[in-house]
Amino acid sequence: MIRINLLPSEDRVKKRRFHLPEMSTIYLVAGVAIFFAAIIFTSVMQQHKAKVLEKKIEEAKEESKRLAPQLAKIKQITKEREEVNQRLSIITSLDRYRYFRVRILNDLSYKLPANCWLTDFSEVSPNQYNFDGITFSNYTVADMMTNLVKSPLFTKVDLRIAEKGTIKDREVMKFSLSASAMPQ
Repeated sequence: MIRINLLPSEDRVKKRRFHLPEMSTIYLVAGVAIFFAAIIFTSVMQQHKAKVLEKKIEEAKEESKRLAPQLAKIKQITKEREEVNQRLSIITSLDRYRYFRVRILNDLSYKLPANCWLTDFSEVSPNQYNFDGITFSNYTVADMMTNLVKSPLFTKVDLRIAEKGTIKDREVMKFSLSASAMPQ
C-alpha cells in the first residue's frame, strides 16, 4: 500500500536524522593507529608479565627441589614425634592407674567385716571384679555388701551366690559377690 502525505511541508512531522560529523582522513587514520598501538602495547605487556611469572615459577621449582630433603626430614621427625607421643600417652595411662588395683585391695581389706574371709578375688573385666568368701552368717555378708556400697571405689555390688556349707564340722556361709570399680 502506498501512502501519500498531503499535508503541507510545514505541518508534516519531521524525522530526525543522524549525521556523522565530517572527519578528515587524518583523524580517522590517527584513531585507527592509536587503537592498534593500544592493542600492540597490551599484547607486549601481557607477554612481559607471562615471562616474569614463568621465571618466578622456575625459581619456585628450583627452591622446591633444594628444600625437598629438608621437607623429607621434617616429615620423618614428625612421624617419630607422633610415635613418641603415643608411647608417652600409653605410659601416662599406665602410670595413672598403676596403684588402682592396690587401692581396691586396700579398700576391700578395710571393708571386710570381722569373721569374714575372702577365698578368691578375680578381675572379670577391666572394671568388673568377683569376690568369693566364707563367713558364719548372712548378716556378715550383708554387712560386707553395705560396706562396699559405701566405698567410693565400688559400685553395683551384687550378691551372686550365698549357700550353706561345712568346714571341719562347722556350719559356714559361702558367698560370691560381684562389683564394679572405676579408677579415680
